[in-house]
Amino acid sequence: MWPNKILNYSARLWFIITVIGQILFAIYVALFYGGAAMEGDFMRWNRVLPHGYVEGETMGNLAVATHLLFAVVVLFGGPIQFIPKLRNKFPLFHRWNGRIYLSAALLLSISGLYMVISKGTISGLVGDISVSLNGILILLFSIYALTTAMKRKIVVHRKWVLRLFLAMGGVWFFRIGLMFWLLVNGGPVGFDPETFRGPFLVFLGFGQYLIPLILLEFYFWSQKKRKAATKLTMAMTLFIFTIITAIGTFAATMGMWLPRLG
Repeated sequence: MWPNKILNYSARLWFIITVIGQILFAIYVALFYGGAAMEGDFMRWNRVLPHGYVEGETMGNLAVATHLLFAVVVLFGGPIQFIPKLRNKFPLFHRWNGRIYLSAALLLSISGLYMVISKGTISGLVGDISVSLNGILILLFSIYALTTAMKRKIVVHRKWVLRLFLAMGGVWFFRIGLMFWLLVNGGPVGFDPETFRGPFLVFLGFGQYLIPLILLEFYFWSQKKRKAATKLTMAMTLFIFTIITAIGTFAATMGMWLPRLG
């Protein structure tokens, strides 16, 4: 049925663009933060993360380092889980990579929550709440993904892994969303760049993971419907968000990540 094909192709296109963007982000994180760590210049972290490294705060610094390390692990390891040919031909690799992915997700979430509690976020209380909620969702999705895999409920398991994939992309979605907004508006609109406060950042703080998750649920719902109009509407919606994702990724790469590596 051709509406199904269009819906599937639109989802694949979005996924490809998203994976490319997340790999670029992973490379940036590895080079910037990893490079600073290898050179022993941990204070360089503070150029991007306020209070990312505080001399003498062993637990806090360890939480940040753990968070950054496993962020790279999930950004590289996550997309591999969704490649059908690799999953079918190398099931053992799929299972072990999945275990690493889920373990990294749990550590990423726990370290992130600890960072919020001990250091706070640049966006204040609203930012603390939105990031904490993101971390809690990652924990829950990880548990459901694990339990459904253990029970061999493969279809349900894949849905929870997709939810987990989107929830863990929250930090990345925030950055490309912010850069897309700045590019389209020609500058900061709806927030103060000095204090990093404002209604747009409140929206983006929660929208960074809630919008992708809501879209995913609509995608699942549209797959079950027989009406061509429903599937085509969802496909068009995904295509629009694919364009936004591509533009946001380009803006973040050129305006945020590459300049910091120079």
